[in-house]
Amino acid sequence: MTGRHELKYMMDEIEDLVLVKRIEKVLKRDENSCGKGYSITSLYFDNCYNRAYKEKMNGEAIRHKYRIRYYNDDLSYIKLERKSKINQITTKVSVPLTIEEVEKIYNRELDFLLAKKEKLYHEFYKELKHGLLKPKVIVKYDREAFMHPVGNLRITFDRKIKTANMNTNILGDNQYFVDALDKGKSILEIKFNGVLPDFIRSLIQSGHVMQASSSKYVFSRKYNISF
Repeated sequence: MTGRHELKYMMDEIEDLVLVKRIEKVLKRDENSCGKGYSITSLYFDNCYNRAYKEKMNGEAIRHKYRIRYYNDDLSYIKLERKSKINQITTKVSVPLTIEEVEKIYNRELDFLLAKKEKLYHEFYKELKHGLLKPKVIVKYDREAFMHPVGNLRITFDRKIKTANMNTNILGDNQYFVDALDKGKSILEIKFNGVLPDFIRSLIQSGHVMQASSSKYVFSRKYNISF
């Protein structure tokens, strides 16, 4: 589990289009992309005090978020992830889950987590049982991703970011999503080890993008932060 730097920027549609045209000339598309991208659906967890939300808003140096995620509406591959921020370094660790296991989590039938080998399952169990974690919000968006071997660089464009508002059943068929950002807005994320290559920095600085401090999770909680 190697930590990386992570930069985020807010863009409008024109800036998004211009940057994609520039970046696709020098970076390869993510090998997991189908065509020009893929969709991501994530269920985020937080406790009754909205600890993860408040830590992000307050810029705490050390913070953690748990989420369950799948891609392209395909429930055959689901994963549990913990994303951590320690000072300026971001780390992520993930393990697989089945539909049946996700249902058990919703039903608070959690003992199966302790029977797993990987440490993340045990830590998630502890947070659910004693840290009062519970499902908080579903976030869904489209992603276009690019990669470069220098510094393990990864650049993503996240668009049509939506939230299911009060519905937290990631397995449900009747999900209704609303926009989490203003219409036409998207988020650019740059993840890298070490130092950001100069040619990428030049590409970004030549565009009219604004560095963002908030995450997709924070934006998606704006309708239900009191819960």
